[in-house]
Amino acid sequence: METRHDKKRATFLCARAEMSNQSLILALSIVAASLFGTVEAFRAKQLTHSHVKTTISQDDFIGCPTNNDFYYNGTINSPFYPYNYPPNDKCYYYITAQPGSVLKFSFSHFDLESCCDFVTIYDGPTVTSKKLIQIGGPGSTVAAPGVYYSTTRNAVMTFESNPTVQKSGFSMQYESVSTASPCNRDIFLIVNALANVGSQANYEKEIKFIANQLTPTWNVGLDKVRVMLNLQTDIDYAIVWSATDIPNNANVTAEVLTMLDYVPDVTADNSTDLECLFRYAYDGLGDSKEFAERYGIEKVVIIFVAANANDYEDYNESFEFAHKIRTEQDAKVIIVGMGAGLDQASLSKLAYASGFAFFSSSYDNLSSLIPQINNAICSGLNSQCGP
Repeated sequence: METRHDKKRATFLCARAEMSNQSLILALSIVAASLFGTVEAFRAKQLTHSHVKTTISQDDFIGCPTNNDFYYNGTINSPFYPYNYPPNDKCYYYITAQPGSVLKFSFSHFDLESCCDFVTIYDGPTVTSKKLIQIGGPGSTVAAPGVYYSTTRNAVMTFESNPTVQKSGFSMQYESVSTASPCNRDIFLIVNALANVGSQANYEKEIKFIANQLTPTWNVGLDKVRVMLNLQTDIDYAIVWSATDIPNNANVTAEVLTMLDYVPDVTADNSTDLECLFRYAYDGLGDSKEFAERYGIEKVVIIFVAANANDYEDYNESFEFAHKIRTEQDAKVIIVGMGAGLDQASLSKLAYASGFAFFSSSYDNLSSLIPQINNAICSGLNSQCGP
């Protein structure tokens, strides 16, 4: 546009060299005014939006936030809210809850052209994640907004408008919350069926504590608290259950109680050490997600320990796996020590941090540890770390 005006101006000057200075100034003013008016008209065209159809650039992202990462708690508004959003627009909003939480979504205002403009929330970190909800537009799952919860820490929201009718848009509030008791977690239980438990009676008390007392305090569900099980019967053998095998409290209780059938005599499993409990915990939480643990949900490993390490090497290997569980797999290790004679100071160093190891000298009193265990499941990292 500017190049064509320059060419016309050059021709004009060559043909009318005799023009007076006043005429020349007048001509320049006319050309400048024309150019300025064109620019201002273009600006007005880009910014104008109303309930009637408007003519506008077909580019997306008009009025969308340049920084579209949102954390923990806040409000997200449609472009130009509370004024009308532009046509042909598409915005992306990437939302992250506090560590250990999920996201709650609610709308304090929602006014879109229901047939064609819409908001979509994806339950995960990308737009390829499962669709949580679509409000309005083609393929709508609901016509009007409600209150929604993600199942992990991450969500993506998109807003799309078509070329015709524009309205005042939306104002959406997001919060970091917990939707489960004690909190939204993936919990991996390393159940001890090694001979160092000491007796079949002790083993039965361990199993019944887990089945009938500890896990019933959790709101087990695939979108709540996921539970995975590892029954360690030998230093090189374990029986495992994924979260999808035990998707609710009743399933967890039933399957844990079957562990009594798998191990009719715990004292027969004589090949024991401390390291195997931590090694199987580490192997079970690999990148393959074979136990159906989730992305974006904190992982907790609860290891039931019945004896001290066999020797210095056994302890160091346990220490190394405990460290790798935390640093490589970003999981929290909780130690539950059972029985008398345990070196609590040494075993506590294998836990996630100070305050994540609990001990009962009697198998009859394991239930007294439940409040402490549940508090640790939901707690963050203490200032004093373990391994």
